[in-house]
Amino acid sequence: MRQGLPRPDRCAHRYASMQVTARAFDFVKLVRAHGWVFLAPFQWDEAGLLSRPLRLPRGGSAVVRISVRNRGGKSLVTIRPSTAALTQADRESIRAQVRRMLCLDLDFSEFHRLCADDALLKFVSTTRCGGLLRAPTAFEDLVKTVCTTNCDWRNTKRMCEQLCALDGGGFPTPELLLQFSARRLASKVSLGYRTDTVCSLARLSAAGKLPLDEWAARGEYEQVRAALRAVRGVGPYSINHMLVLLGWYGDIPVDSEVLRYLRQTHFSGAPASPDEAVQPYERYGRYRFLAYKFGRMAGRTNYINK
Repeated sequence: MRQGLPRPDRCAHRYASMQVTARAFDFVKLVRAHGWVFLAPFQWDEAGLLSRPLRLPRGGSAVVRISVRNRGGKSLVTIRPSTAALTQADRESIRAQVRRMLCLDLDFSEFHRLCADDALLKFVSTTRCGGLLRAPTAFEDLVKTVCTTNCDWRNTKRMCEQLCALDGGGFPTPELLLQFSARRLASKVSLGYRTDTVCSLARLSAAGKLPLDEWAARGEYEQVRAALRAVRGVGPYSINHMLVLLGWYGDIPVDSEVLRYLRQTHFSGAPASPDEAVQPYERYGRYRFLAYKFGRMAGRTNYINK
């Protein structure tokens, strides 16, 4: 258990839970679709409980434990907080953060229709798969994405743990990170060359110059691309990955491992450029990435915690 987080199994059940009703979705597949659940401050219980601290609007945070059950074509999301001392604003904020984390406001019905007659992906339509686990804020998603570039997964996990240690167990806000000079941040977190990038993202976010969720809600994905492209250290892979986490699934972020998988799966190991390698997913249009991702899950080649 990471230092600074109360044990959710000892405290979260004591207080009144909150519930959110949503379209039916496969909670476990959403959580296990990629590696975010293994990055601090998330905790995952194989019994189907997702825990992490969520920041409160008045300051401080509360650890919440999240479970989901499906009934009558709907999903009932239950949120159990670690404290009873919550205002109405706190509870509304927690619900909003959970809705973002679980992609509850995104509609995947078109993707389900596309998968209905696909032998490999029919399960997507049957169990209502869609979306990937996200952080409660786009800033956290963005910093974590930067932490996945040009390093192995073990180092990504270490960087996220060290970042959370700066805030007593929760993921730091842009404002908190700006309390550190680049040199001091580098002494606390093994970000390497990413230190300057994270500092730049913190400055832009704190100044309100990276309203990524607002742009995504308006479908302004080109604005997202342009803004992130201007940040040194945020390359094409990071931009495409962030677009996925903002709800745009039309592009498959291709790094060396993804390219190897695509070549082996669709081209019998023969050479193929990144553009050629993603051609088998054209029929899925704006859901290309989800077709790729859930195809990997079906084939048990979805490496997410190696």
